[in-house]
Parts: sequence; structure tokens; C-alpha cells
Amino acid sequence: YAGKIATARSPEPAAPQNRRLGITVSRRIGGAVVRNRVKRRVRECFRLAMRPHLAQGVSVVVIALSGAGELSGAAINAELLTATLKISEKAASR
Repeated sequence: YAGKIATARSPEPAAPQNRRLGITVSRRIGGAVVRNRVKRRVRECFRLAMRPHLAQGVSVVVIALSGAGELSGAAINAELLTATLKISEKAASR
């Protein structure tokens, strides 16, 4: 899934009971404070909104794109929830 602020993908399946999250935020996004804020918001979205929609054993890698540092938590949540639903559909069809 490639959105406006993040690219999310599901690599090879993880252990059967684990749902995992990987986050990459480069220095192009902003300084350390901005990068850490984006990572905190993505982790919170994963904890609250993404995890219940993911099947067991699915790993998600989120790569923040330019502009992600200026978005609110709600905008990040909406984008990542859309990505999660698409990843879940794709994983279910495997």
C-alpha cells in the first residue's frame, strides 16, 4: 500500500501468533523531535487501531514519506487504517 504519508507492506509471515510493526522514518522527515513524534503516533495507531484488524502472523513495515511530520495523529491513523485493511485483504487471499 502506498499512501500520501506512508508506505506499508507486509513482508514474509512472522511467527503464527505474532503481529509485528516496523517503522522507518528518515532524516528527510525532520529533526529528531519530529521523527520521534511520527514514530510514537504510528506505534499508537498500531496499538489501538491496526492490531485488531490484522490476522495472526502478519508483520507490517511502515516507511514514512515526506510530509508525515506535519500531519496530525488523526490523519496518520486514517492513512494507516486504510493500509491495514488493504494488507489484511491481501493476506487473507494468500
